Amino acid sequence: MSEIKSLADQLKTRLEEQKGLSEKSPGSRVAGKTDRNEPKAKTVAVDPKRLSNFLSSLQEFNMEGQEKILIRIDKRTMSKLRQLKTASNIDMSRVIVFSLDRFLKSHPWLNEYISQTLKNMTHELD
Repeated sequence: MSEIKSLADQLKTRLEEQKGLSEKSPGSRVAGKTDRNEPKAKTVAVDPKRLSNFLSSLQEFNMEGQEKILIRIDKRTMSKLRQLKTASNIDMSRVIVFSLDRFLKSHPWLNEYISQTLKNMTHELD
């Protein structure tokens, strides 16, 4: 039984040594093979000027209203809002109101649809 343990210990130390060598010298890796434990870094090219313009437009957005509502947000979106708050010091409610404002401005037909629907509803009640 002790022979099995010592053999397992030998294999373990060899694997640790090989792993240590591959971390120290990246050229010693076999071409085409990647380490499974190594995280793949996702890099997204972000134009700094575009990012700066976007963040400044968020910060400068005028929130005029005093009304408050309770909304439901999925965990992933809430996590992103918290990360944005930490990274850029922009309030989550500001991001949500800004987004809704942009959405309504980019879909002007929606305001007309709402107005027409409400007019039709009032005519039906008469």
